[in-house]
Amino acid sequence: MTARTVAIIGAGRVGCSVGYLLKQGGYRVTGVAARSAASAAQAASFIGQGQPTTDAAQAASGAELVFITTPDRVIQQVCETLAASGALGPASVVIHMSGAHSLGLLSAAVKAGALRAVLHPLQSLASREQGVKTLPGSYFRVEADPMARETARSLVTALGGTELVMPEWSSDQDSAALYHAGAVAVSNYFVALVRYGLKFYQALGADKQEALKAVLPLIKGTLLNIEALGIPDALTGPIMRGDSETVRGHLAAMRRKAPHLAGLYKELARETVEVARDKGSIDGKKAEELLKLLTNAECGVRIPE
Repeated sequence: MTARTVAIIGAGRVGCSVGYLLKQGGYRVTGVAARSAASAAQAASFIGQGQPTTDAAQAASGAELVFITTPDRVIQQVCETLAASGALGPASVVIHMSGAHSLGLLSAAVKAGALRAVLHPLQSLASREQGVKTLPGSYFRVEADPMARETARSLVTALGGTELVMPEWSSDQDSAALYHAGAVAVSNYFVALVRYGLKFYQALGADKQEALKAVLPLIKGTLLNIEALGIPDALTGPIMRGDSETVRGHLAAMRRKAPHLAGLYKELARETVEVARDKGSIDGKKAEELLKLLTNAECGVRIPE
């Protein structure tokens, strides 16, 4: 199946980025729909193609590939509206790009005779301009009806992406949610983790923004190590070395000066013990010693200083 005409329903960061890249890849964007005429016009201008409209059915009519890039909460409703309008048919492939949901949101498309696909990039898109730069080179989750798989994979190639192969994947909501939770953990929770780390410096009187500038080279260096060495080999630090005394000192200092930071520290330390074991830098005995230290701290046992 070699569908080449595209409609973008939802003219936000994702829709604009995808539309622009597909146009660059030889696809023809025929329609761009948004809630307001101004947003639709701006999106069509950014993409460089497509008739702007506030009517989703009009935008989708005649397009072989219909991307629903709206907020997750309205994807199903938009698909139902398109199906009821007659804008979808046997020549259509309807695609959403939500990481947290599976093909089920597009069930109305099946009733209209259309095929379905899900393409989700493992990427954070802060703006449409950034999306154009960062989507190429990203991995994508690809889920599709059997007759639409070739089309879905061709779209990933056109976007400059790579399919993430997950042999244990099943087309259900739990698989989608588990996949999305992984993305949230390494992206959204990473931001929260950096904020948590800054609190240690704020407890010592440092300005938050200055502390962020101070730790950014460390963060960047760590990411370079992960890219070059992988996990667990990129792990460094006291737990990697089996340095119980340094960890003991951290816990004692937190008890005295920043007790509100200790809970997450201990949870992260437990996970790091497992990484160190995987790396082979500590043995089972040292791992047990570290875990006992963290457990005693959790239970309120006084830590010798």
